[in-house]
Amino acid sequence: MVAVVSVSAQQQTIQISGVVTDPNGDAIQRASVEFEADGNTIRTITDLSGDFTLLSTRSYGTLSISSPGFSNAKIKVTTANYSLRITLYPAVVMERIVVSAPINYEEHVPVTSLSQFNVGPHEISSAGALTLDDVLRQVPGFSLFRRSGGLTTNPTAQGVSLRGVGANGASRALVLLDGVPLNSPFGGWIYWNRVPPVNIENVSVQNGGTSSLYGSGALGGVINITSETRWGDGLDIEASAGNKGTAVTSFTGGKLLGDWGIVASGQALHTNGYVLVPENQRGSVDTAAGTGDLGGSVTISNKAHGFSFVRLSSFGESRRNGTPVQVNDTRISAIDFGLDSSLPKLGPVLIRLYGSSETFNQNFSAVAAARNSESLTNRQRNPSQQVGFVFQSTPNLGYHQVLRLGVEGREVRGHSAETTFNNSRVTAFVDAGGRQRSLGVFASDSVYIGSWQFGFGARLDHWLNSRGFSNRTPVIGAPTLNGFPNRSETAFSPRVWLTKRVDKGVEVSASAYRAFRAPTLNELYRNFRVGNVVTNANADLRAERLTGGEAGIGLNPFGERLFVRGNVFWSDIDDSVANVTLSTTPALITRQRQNLGAIRARGVELSAVTKFARHWEVSGEYLLTASRVLRFPANRALEGLMVPQVPRHQFNFQVTYADGNWLVGTQGRFASRQFDDDQNLLPLERFFTLDAEASRAVSERVRLFVAVQNLTGSRHEISSTPVFTVGPPVLVRGGVRVRLR
Repeated sequence: MVAVVSVSAQQQTIQISGVVTDPNGDAIQRASVEFEADGNTIRTITDLSGDFTLLSTRSYGTLSISSPGFSNAKIKVTTANYSLRITLYPAVVMERIVVSAPINYEEHVPVTSLSQFNVGPHEISSAGALTLDDVLRQVPGFSLFRRSGGLTTNPTAQGVSLRGVGANGASRALVLLDGVPLNSPFGGWIYWNRVPPVNIENVSVQNGGTSSLYGSGALGGVINITSETRWGDGLDIEASAGNKGTAVTSFTGGKLLGDWGIVASGQALHTNGYVLVPENQRGSVDTAAGTGDLGGSVTISNKAHGFSFVRLSSFGESRRNGTPVQVNDTRISAIDFGLDSSLPKLGPVLIRLYGSSETFNQNFSAVAAARNSESLTNRQRNPSQQVGFVFQSTPNLGYHQVLRLGVEGREVRGHSAETTFNNSRVTAFVDAGGRQRSLGVFASDSVYIGSWQFGFGARLDHWLNSRGFSNRTPVIGAPTLNGFPNRSETAFSPRVWLTKRVDKGVEVSASAYRAFRAPTLNELYRNFRVGNVVTNANADLRAERLTGGEAGIGLNPFGERLFVRGNVFWSDIDDSVANVTLSTTPALITRQRQNLGAIRARGVELSAVTKFARHWEVSGEYLLTASRVLRFPANRALEGLMVPQVPRHQFNFQVTYADGNWLVGTQGRFASRQFDDDQNLLPLERFFTLDAEASRAVSERVRLFVAVQNLTGSRHEISSTPVFTVGPPVLVRGGVRVRLR
């Protein structure tokens, strides 16, 4: 696709014109073209020759071009833009984020038959949610370990799961920030507040096993976050305050100096939170769960030879988890380097180098049956470090432009230093940990024959768990020193896919794949306690391995007015890691992380989006999932039971209205009954919540907004261990967004 933007400073309008073509130079007819500025959108479609023309009174905005079967394009248009050239290629199943232009973005429900979703600044600004994980609940199947959100949840419960593969403390999906893993190196969970929303350019979600490109962690899919790494001159600020002592201020700003650029971003967030236990079960020991977060980053970039950047970031938070004793805090510092360029023989290349240090501290307690007292049982300190790299190349092979080759490596080290207590007296000192080193090589290719696309890729990973230990030194008695033997595993992750563009806006696709997730150091070596549930580590855990496939169809019969997509999928996970109940008493439930024999997730996913009027857009998603334990030889009673934390039915919808001054959005979410435990004895009932946000521009630079979470006041059940915890009450915020450019 070639787009030419013509700007005249002497006129009150700008003309945006161009021609949309495929890689062969053939015109793409009836492609959707949109220009959005200050909440006002102008739309047209390309003619029989692929040409389009738009006129706007705004001198800056965003130009979006989409067509079924192709990766969509989004370009920022300013008075400095002219003679822009980008290429629109047929949609590929997945590719690593490349932050050098052009960056391809999608609608919230992309016009493709693949199970992909998109969350951009438009969705973030109209969601009503304060944290990114709550915004991402617009994506069907997105969930954390439990139903709670990152605003009031212990970090160890913020591991992300996608589309029915089941949740645990560690994520079963990989989260990337500009191509760098965002998952905690020690536990695999996500600190969702590390990235200020005002600094997010786009979030794309790819469902299904994607280990063929991303390796361990991408068992259920991948979430790519693209930040404003290449910001221009200016400053964006957002500040808001609301009930429950909630206040947040975030900013991002930059300056260009020739080929050099600098971007700074940051966020300060505080909330007193709410009491997690319902009133009829609450005792004097129950207090509000809240958090205080502070983080920021500075990115220096250069565009002299492709695009390169160095980012320094820091993040800290202190949380209260519902009782006076149960608190935790985290400190993270990180450095990332990225290069996106083109070399004579290697073609376009992507390089990422990264390193981080994380320290996580947490206190655990035992709560009396009447919940009127508690005693400290464990104090933990979990330091960890990681270093890693990614290299990907697309060699220049003449007509062949889609072959990708790459290599990736990572080393993580960490341990859990604990002090155990009994009746507030120290009983023992426990230290356990180890190292994990991994290396993977991958390749993928696509072949286009007419309207058919055949794709295949594979990745080979090898990792080593070494220097594992678990030492216990009691106050009275002899110490116990345990060293675990080094253990290594290898995983081969192939993927094949097929897409076919049919006339009249129809696309079909099918894929089959293998994926895996290696257990984290947290699962291997760290014990933890939540309420009256103790979960023990297991140094003998093996990798989870998934075999799956899916098929989809996308229907776009009326151009931009309506798009409908349907997908069916199945996933068999062997050796899935789950928290298995070992014993139950009125005062204590004891569990251990174990490899289940196998679980199966099958389902149907339906998505639709319509723009039935100039300023209105409505989208909805439905997910039907049957996720059950197939085999577990160690305990046959678990076979046939539902996988914990996976509801059978999920339904989301979003409604937005946008004109020159107003932006109004709502998002609703329904989830059916699910279970909180492996034995299916602790059900969590169905619920529905509704969030909303409305903003109005009072000038070209200033917008005022009001956001409401849980507009219906639903106090849905979060967990049952065995005391229920419930979701948040109504959260209302008011604030201002200022854009100085």
